[in-house]
Amino acid sequence: MKYDNIYVGFSFWLADKEHGNIVSPEMWALLLSIEKNRSISSAAKEMKISYRKAWDMIRNCETALGFQLFVKTRGGKDGGITTLSPDGEALMHAYYNLIEKLEPAFEQYIVSFKRTLKGKKL
Repeated sequence: MKYDNIYVGFSFWLADKEHGNIVSPEMWALLLSIEKNRSISSAAKEMKISYRKAWDMIRNCETALGFQLFVKTRGGKDGGITTLSPDGEALMHAYYNLIEKLEPAFEQYIVSFKRTLKGKKL
């Protein structure tokens, strides 16, 4: 049927005029993975990116935001751990809430868009 193969994609990110993208979909995935794994190295492996790229992404994000996202504890018997800083936790909580509210609204608009394309009344 006409238009059946058309879909609308969307993503969210935080940006500013000076630094550009601050929290891109890739950065958001990295933040979630670090929070889950408590390790930058494990998160990088999970995302199939280099450890250096993960660190560069974190540093660029922290520079743009002006605060540390994580508290890192080195070594020890079980290795180091990485946890969210209070500012990092606040950012993740706020961003997650934003996405949770926006995604359903966007999905409704997409349904409306497709219905309009197919000539159906809203």
